[in-house]
Amino acid sequence: MTSAITIRELAERYDTLLFDSYGVLVNESTGLPGARELIEWLESTGKSYYIVTNDASRSIESRVGMFIAQGVPVPRERIINSGGLIARHLSENGFSGKPTIVLGREESVEYTAAGGVEILPLDRMPDAEVFVMADDSGFDWRPVMNLLLGALHHRIENRLPIHLLLPNPDLIYPSGEPTYSFAGAALAAMIESALERLYGPRDDLKFVKLGKPFTPIFEEANRRAGAGSFVMIGDQMETDIAGANNFGIDSAVVTTGINRLHTVEELSALPDSIRPTFLLESISLG
Repeated sequence: MTSAITIRELAERYDTLLFDSYGVLVNESTGLPGARELIEWLESTGKSYYIVTNDASRSIESRVGMFIAQGVPVPRERIINSGGLIARHLSENGFSGKPTIVLGREESVEYTAAGGVEILPLDRMPDAEVFVMADDSGFDWRPVMNLLLGALHHRIENRLPIHLLLPNPDLIYPSGEPTYSFAGAALAAMIESALERLYGPRDDLKFVKLGKPFTPIFEEANRRAGAGSFVMIGDQMETDIAGANNFGIDSAVVTTGINRLHTVEELSALPDSIRPTFLLESISLG
């Protein structure tokens, strides 16, 4: 059963609070009610907390600037994004020095290059071993997707190695109130569907996913915070809540953002995989 709780009660009960960004603390243009006061209170009390966000298209410095512009002063060291996981994944899995294609903005290329790979231009796709689908922007996706599918087909037919990496598993993102746009994961899903049509279901032709609801981003939060109890506070059942539940930590859903279920009864009726531990009606301290 989901139960109601306040933000102060969460802070008292758990050693570390994990927050999603959009829909929880901010929207596209400004901080949500109570967000600034909450962050200032957490900082002043020394409470352990992190912003855990599926973003591989902007630098941490850029993200900090956006938070400040939205009136929510989040320090750099409190942000964990999926783009920041790329370098560790590549280096720890033996891809340093490997020829790599990055589809995304310049910041996405920088995140990837930090893993020690060789970044190739898009016209050398057939020569790449690693393919990072970092974002839906920074390239003309229609012709580039055709090039990507052709390059993957070439490598598979010639038994050449392939590693597909998707830092941000979000299918959509808010692009203006109340507008949404497709994200890089939607393009990755197109590629996976095409490869399955050509070669059947094969795990080696699926993208490795780093952000919520998958475990790497929660493992990074655990690494930074150390031992103790955690709770994930978010607005999306399929990413924030499912990710927390899958990782074995408690979760709290807010009534802002994408979530449209606003009662304990509605939330309690959800399947176990996406049912939040708590309903958080407001992040305001009052």
